[in-house]
Amino acid sequence: MNLPWIRYGGDFGANAWSPAGGLSTRDRDDLDRTLAAAADAGAEVVRWFLFGDGRAGFVLDAQGQPCALQRVVLDDLAVALDALARHGLRMVPVLFDFTWADAARHVEGVTLGGRAALLRDPVARHRLWRAVDDLLLAFGRHPGIAMWDLWNEPEWMVAPWRPPARRFAPRRLRQYLEELRLHVRWHARQPVTLGLASAAGLPLCRHLDLDVLQVHWYDHLDRRAPLAPRPRVAWSTAPIILGEFPTRGSARAPGQIVDTARAAGYAAAWPWSLRADDRSTDADATLAVLQVAGTMARAPDRPGDAPR
Repeated sequence: MNLPWIRYGGDFGANAWSPAGGLSTRDRDDLDRTLAAAADAGAEVVRWFLFGDGRAGFVLDAQGQPCALQRVVLDDLAVALDALARHGLRMVPVLFDFTWADAARHVEGVTLGGRAALLRDPVARHRLWRAVDDLLLAFGRHPGIAMWDLWNEPEWMVAPWRPPARRFAPRRLRQYLEELRLHVRWHARQPVTLGLASAAGLPLCRHLDLDVLQVHWYDHLDRRAPLAPRPRVAWSTAPIILGEFPTRGSARAPGQIVDTARAAGYAAAWPWSLRADDRSTDADATLAVLQVAGTMARAPDRPGDAPR
């Protein structure tokens, strides 16, 4: 299932809003209640965003760009994994979100988004990947991590409606994702996936050698990338999972979406979401569909393994 955060972009790392850090500095009763509800409903893995739009988690240079990992991130992730383990759950950490390249906003001393230029700068990008290396070295063999998710819905960073300063050419975005994947592969032993906004984005993954292909589905994208039939991918034998689907605001009930996904041959279906506050989230419906869906919530244990 998708948690996907307790506080967006603030669970892992420090900023002006939370100077001491994220989860490791807070009362954990709320976290435990959340994870207990997920486990009681039958969840086995939770997809959880780490750095989001870059508002926390990194030491910043004089230009305000990430240059190193904040050490408190390791404490925050350890707290998350310990809490998950207490409830028999594992984690799919999502390293970055497409909001990384959104227009910069400055709120009470914290910069949200505005980091497209960093990816274009090879030196700055290398520093960012090196910062991620510290995280991977610490947790790249942790049994509580089921998979690493490189980036949430990266296709939105090539969308034509973005102004040129915040839009990447697809070949450039593939290059950035390939660099990040190589760093994850080098330092971590868990499978790797990429959370695509829809099946229409699958060409972006063609040369990434992912262990699990992941697509999302929402009603407004159905004409371009329908939920069924499951997309055919001639260049990969990796299992395909439905990494997000709405539990509110859809013309289809959550249970109907899961039934369609199962019939289409998806290896798993992860509802959106338990804690996001948006028009696609119904926490009660998320828990209810997990109770009904059961085995659809599993994650692969090894590269190439499909949940049963």
